[in-house]
Amino acid sequence: MHISNHLISPEAAILGGVIATTLVVVGVVKTRREQHSRKELALAGVMGAFIFAAQMFNFPLATIGCSGHLVGGVLLAALLGPWLGFVTLSGVLALQTLLFADGGIMALGWNIVNMAAIGALVVYPLLFRPIVRAGSSPLRTVLAGLLSGTVAVTLGAAAVVAESTASGISALPAAEFMGYMLPIHLAIGAIEGLATGLVLMLIAKREPALLDALRSRCKPLRINFQRVTTRFALASLIIGGLFSLVASGLPDGLEWSISQTLSGGALEAASGMQLATEALQQQMALAPDYEGTFTGLIATAAILLFTWIIFGLGTPQPKKVEN
Repeated sequence: MHISNHLISPEAAILGGVIATTLVVVGVVKTRREQHSRKELALAGVMGAFIFAAQMFNFPLATIGCSGHLVGGVLLAALLGPWLGFVTLSGVLALQTLLFADGGIMALGWNIVNMAAIGALVVYPLLFRPIVRAGSSPLRTVLAGLLSGTVAVTLGAAAVVAESTASGISALPAAEFMGYMLPIHLAIGAIEGLATGLVLMLIAKREPALLDALRSRCKPLRINFQRVTTRFALASLIIGGLFSLVASGLPDGLEWSISQTLSGGALEAASGMQLATEALQQQMALAPDYEGTFTGLIATAAILLFTWIIFGLGTPQPKKVEN
């Protein structure tokens, strides 16, 4: 669901950039005030690698001729809290745009709003958190994830249509474009929600205090951060190294919807700024569109290594000396 430069006008790009930058600044300030421990920040880095790898795995949608991928906004918010989850996913989206040309630079602000802000800052606190409470059954957790993931992706798809319409992309009639975007992203969202629910159900069973919705009610319980970060790090490497190799090559839900709306055609850059930005992005990107067999594994491993260097994953913390 990464928007390309072709969908956004210069004016809309500026507005999206201002909104996203404001939210990221607020998020950074709030996460600093929350005074997260090194272990929590290390988990955020590992979860960023996990989501980066998961987004590279495109799954086919039956015989429709398109594919989808996970977004992860609700999942990150559930494990890290809404603001740290939002900042983490925003960093992943920026990395994808600048180093891999996945999503347009002009559209980065709106991509952050559509995929990070809607899931972590809107759907999670308003929908998921009120449903999952202390003592919630595994089925309730799965259903909360299913519902939240579906709503987050569907709202993001509707936002894409609104943003392209506001940008004056006349080649995409709003009603027809929406008619393709919503059903296909409803299906993608259901898969996202099911995956989110199953992951959170497992965590609720093994590390209930890790869930943001239960954390204040599970203070006596200790979180085994080393075990959690190790498992998510291994999962990231497996997904980035193996699953990405068998990812579907079919167009994603957004690309498919554009093609259907244009009867098989494609959007072309309509302004000089779009063309210039596209050329700049291709020059900046280390591996445009993740070209290269092991790009996913290398990128995932690099994020994990960076996290290990910054936060010292796996290194014992000095014990406090009692007087």
